[in-house]
Amino acid sequence: MRTLYLMILVGTLNFGCAMTDLIGDSDDIDDVTASNAHPSDSLHKHVEKLARQLLSTSQFIDTNNTVAVGTILPTMISSGEPLPSHTALGLQIQESLMTFATQAGLKVLEYKTMPNIKISEQADKMLSRQVDDLNPTMAADYFLTGTYTLQETNTMVNIRLIQVPENIVLAAATDYVPNDAMWSASKVTLKNNQIYRNGY
Repeated sequence: MRTLYLMILVGTLNFGCAMTDLIGDSDDIDDVTASNAHPSDSLHKHVEKLARQLLSTSQFIDTNNTVAVGTILPTMISSGEPLPSHTALGLQIQESLMTFATQAGLKVLEYKTMPNIKISEQADKMLSRQVDDLNPTMAADYFLTGTYTLQETNTMVNIRLIQVPENIVLAAATDYVPNDAMWSASKVTLKNNQIYRNGY
């Protein structure tokens, strides 16, 4: 009888381990529990698709080397009244790419880290975009950077992983992000190749 109980216990444990491995090894974000998943139409979700596409084509990455993730910049700067997305879109894509690259096991270099924490009444600052606040001697083995192009209903985003100092593109990815991924479509319009905000 003890042997029967032991066999049932071992079988249950093996089944649990098999399910854990299945979930842990899955490449499909839909298999992740709902508490960890993000909306399918969110900007972060679209950047995840880009990151997966990029990393699946990069065969020559040495994971011991460091990666610097740059701001994703527009291919053309419009002269009209710009949406905050011209700044916020590129910065948020950068932040999401840093998250996914780190989760993929790459050594992401946070070059915006200040040598000291600046404390004010409003916040404790550890990051800066002011060159004078940063360490001038940081160097990376790879740059992860790219561009985006505004279109009528979506934005084309191109990212690439560049080996430095050779400037060789090791991997690249392109995808389309809906223009309402960060803002409601009713608040965002594109006229004459210029993006406008209709309201908050």
